[in-house]
Amino acid sequence: MKPALKIFAGHEALAHIRANGLHSSDIDMMLGASGGPKWLSLAAMDRYLLSEWVRGREQPLHVLGTSAGAWRMACYAQNDPLAAHARLQEAYISQQYASAKPTAHEVATVCRHILDVILGESGTQEIINNPVVRYHTLVARCRGLAGADHKVPQTLGLAGAMTANLFARSAMRPWIERVVFHHPQRAPIDHYPHLPARHVTLTEDNLQPAILASGAIPLVIAGVRNIPGAPRGTYRDGGITDYQFDLPVLPEKGFVLYPHYFAKAPKGGWFDKKLRWRTASRENYRRTIIIAPSWEFAATLPGGRIPDLDDFYDYPEYSERRRRWDIALAACERLGDELANIDQQQRWAEVAEPLPW
Repeated sequence: MKPALKIFAGHEALAHIRANGLHSSDIDMMLGASGGPKWLSLAAMDRYLLSEWVRGREQPLHVLGTSAGAWRMACYAQNDPLAAHARLQEAYISQQYASAKPTAHEVATVCRHILDVILGESGTQEIINNPVVRYHTLVARCRGLAGADHKVPQTLGLAGAMTANLFARSAMRPWIERVVFHHPQRAPIDHYPHLPARHVTLTEDNLQPAILASGAIPLVIAGVRNIPGAPRGTYRDGGITDYQFDLPVLPEKGFVLYPHYFAKAPKGGWFDKKLRWRTASRENYRRTIIIAPSWEFAATLPGGRIPDLDDFYDYPEYSERRRRWDIALAACERLGDELANIDQQQRWAEVAEPLPW
């Protein structure tokens, strides 16, 4: 049986792995990408990392996520991350809607409920005050028509941003501003190419709306307006600017661990998904280790792919969608098992490959 898990590493990370293996103490930062239900394929790996790499850790670990990745990383930064992750998984796969085509405000209401479940009574305070796992998220502040609540002007604004992005990511500035909400200690990245980042310190007042905004998919989920401590405006999905990351995430000493759902080159922003010529810079990934399901394994899951947003449209009936996701989650336990085997037997050097692009 072919391995279900692929391990890719940038050239500096790969050299370190081949010389020293890989240990939790080597990791200074983790990334969590956007992607809606795709995160379900990573759930078993998350649980292993939370159990073996995060629990009891004393050295700082920066965690940066957008959209679904921001929700996952919010679990990592709580005092009992495994319990928070379990709450996220059950609340996420249990979401239901009264109609087959819920409005953006209806979806936002369900998302607020899921986030309330994830954070519980003290999650906000735990994340803000966590001295070890330092939480950060990226959010897009939408300008002009892109910030409108109504679908038609919002669509026109987003179309303007998407058209501008064809020429250069920096050309989106009239419509989109990148905002990083960072742990009170500091932000983990000093330079943000293409689109400058406005920095906002996370507080108990703005953490929840920032996480909610980072998952507010345009036209699908209502944006979040006027987040405390941040400039006034409408905030939407952080994946608009940072879908799968093309940022200089380059810790000075340690490395970056990136549990990802695709074994191929990441895309920087949401509008880059179908632009074959635009992929993340290999230089930005030189200190990053990507762990991802193989394409062959993904093809064995229901529908021949990992869960994604199309499932909400293809399977509007909750019972069928939940059934397929439960099957996928059970199958993806294999990914967690393989990760445990690689880590506990220190097989990293044996399985790690150069970046696939």
